[in-house]
Amino acid sequence: MASFREMRFDDLFKINSLVFDALTEVYSLTFFVKHLLEFPGLSRIAEAPGPEGPLMGYIFGHYVAKQNQEPHSHVAALTVSPEYRRLGLATALMDYLFIAASHKGASFVNLFMRASNQAAYHLYTSMGYAHRQTLEDYYPDDPEPENAFEMRKYIPHPMEVH
Repeated sequence: MASFREMRFDDLFKINSLVFDALTEVYSLTFFVKHLLEFPGLSRIAEAPGPEGPLMGYIFGHYVAKQNQEPHSHVAALTVSPEYRRLGLATALMDYLFIAASHKGASFVNLFMRASNQAAYHLYTSMGYAHRQTLEDYYPDDPEPENAFEMRKYIPHPMEVH
């Protein structure tokens, strides 16, 4: 069983074991600090039970409310440690962000994923996310860049009748 809680600054020094995985994009410490400061409440961590339970996974989200765009949340980073995959942790983390985005008034949640990551594609489509567009050469891999899929799930909002 996992416990879920809001990400804390000291967690940033403990997530290295989760970050160095072939399916996880590596970001700088500045990236993570920025998300914790700018988007409080949109980052979660899953940890195993016990006083020194290992970190199992995390999600970092952010909220966009620009003048010329629909307000939305974006999954900036999501990862689950390989030994804890297929237990529903990614689904629980994504569900949390979806609900938090809804409370902020977002119209949808989106994310970018490697086009080759079939396991992630199946996970997201099973959760109701749809492939919206393909971004050419999004991931600057060497020697061949890789495309990304933008996946999107709209948040239903009740209609107000006056």
